[in-house]
Amino acid sequence: FAELRALYENGDITYPYSTREAVSIVSHLEKYPQDSIGSVLHNILDIDSFNKSLYTKIINVFRSHGFSVENYHAYDEAKRNGDGNLQIEYPTDESSKSPPKPNGPKHGKWDEDNKPHVGGNQWAGGTGGSDTAGLGGRGGPYRLDRGHTVHQVSDEAKLQVSDEAAIVAKNIARKKLAERLNEIGMSETEYEAYNDFVRPLKDDIYNLRAALQATESKQKQRGWLNRQSHGELDDSMLIDGATGEKYIYKRRGAVEYQGINRDKPKRLRFVMDCSGSMYRFNGYDQRLNRCLEAAVLIMESFECSSDGFDYSIVGHSGDSKCIELVNFGHPPKDDKARMTILQTMVAHSQFCQKGDNTIDAIRQAMVDIIEMDSDDDGMEEDCVVVVISDANLARYGIKPKELRNAMTDDRVSEEATIKAYSIFIASFGDEAHDVTKELPIGRGFVCMDTSELPRIVRNILASEIV
Repeated sequence: FAELRALYENGDITYPYSTREAVSIVSHLEKYPQDSIGSVLHNILDIDSFNKSLYTKIINVFRSHGFSVENYHAYDEAKRNGDGNLQIEYPTDESSKSPPKPNGPKHGKWDEDNKPHVGGNQWAGGTGGSDTAGLGGRGGPYRLDRGHTVHQVSDEAKLQVSDEAAIVAKNIARKKLAERLNEIGMSETEYEAYNDFVRPLKDDIYNLRAALQATESKQKQRGWLNRQSHGELDDSMLIDGATGEKYIYKRRGAVEYQGINRDKPKRLRFVMDCSGSMYRFNGYDQRLNRCLEAAVLIMESFECSSDGFDYSIVGHSGDSKCIELVNFGHPPKDDKARMTILQTMVAHSQFCQKGDNTIDAIRQAMVDIIEMDSDDDGMEEDCVVVVISDANLARYGIKPKELRNAMTDDRVSEEATIKAYSIFIASFGDEAHDVTKELPIGRGFVCMDTSELPRIVRNILASEIV
């Protein structure tokens, strides 16, 4: 549980597991010694089973210490079987008519009512069937998720699909992919290139999404509710209880948090380094790749955030202090748009003139937000500027004090305060660490591993709402 607590503090999980849960497990085992530790752990952990990545991360902590904890679906199946023996039952041709005999791949008919279709071969978006686009079946041309519970056919059943049908299905999938890429104006090469960026960042994207959701949920965070008529005895109310007071209990519940204005989103402007040094020294330490990964991480993570955040991304180079990439209120809508942003960053880094506009970029970002706030009649919510850059400042005669002055020039627009933070993703020697030491505490970070970025962004957001 100490490791789970550490994961929570690092922003990797969203619930602060603690001694409270450990005591609950011990108490349960003392009262019901016939229960296995694994089953008792599931009582505590299965609330997080809705997210496979999160749940796997949690149960792996226990597995690393020798505890046998199965994944949720296997455990749930065992419970429904009435014993601890795990059994996975697949639909087969012998036991039922589902799935039907493979008869050639196709898209399938579209159900406007979106009813669940299991084990058939007629409807697109069904599960555990044959031939049609869906999930968990066999012989279909491509995956299609319409939000239903997935029924998986066995590997043996999949082997019954002929080689000829498999080739036809592959050709249909390629044609459909080409049509989709054409719809968004994206070549197959661009599609693969973008997925090469996204694939290794899957867990990091989840971590940042979880951090954003946790930050937004602060308004309704669970905590202790005092002066309750039932619950646990509140030690601070013992004297009141002796005098006849009834409301001397406390219990866990949703606590209103006043630090977030739900009516106004928190605005974040990310200022990305697109200067020539990023391209020039990418072969040295992959700094441009890390900058692109950071952009992907931001765009993919904020895609699933609610109205609690509004973000923009701009770049700076030797040619410009403000290269507009993503405007407030207009996030990229698809992979093509996100890939175009990455290509734009690379192009500026490759072809720009030498020079550094980090200081001017920070100041310009603040000015832009102030002007936007005046158009919106005031934000009434703090705004954040996050600079993601290499620490190649000394080369252009920029002293850490100048960066500090630009960052601590906290602009105020109406009732909104704008604060700046710097994240250095590359450095020659110890320059990044040396510059960070000159910045105000908590306003400068060194991040040489993209996987650390979700934690840093989470810390920045957390510091803005407490």
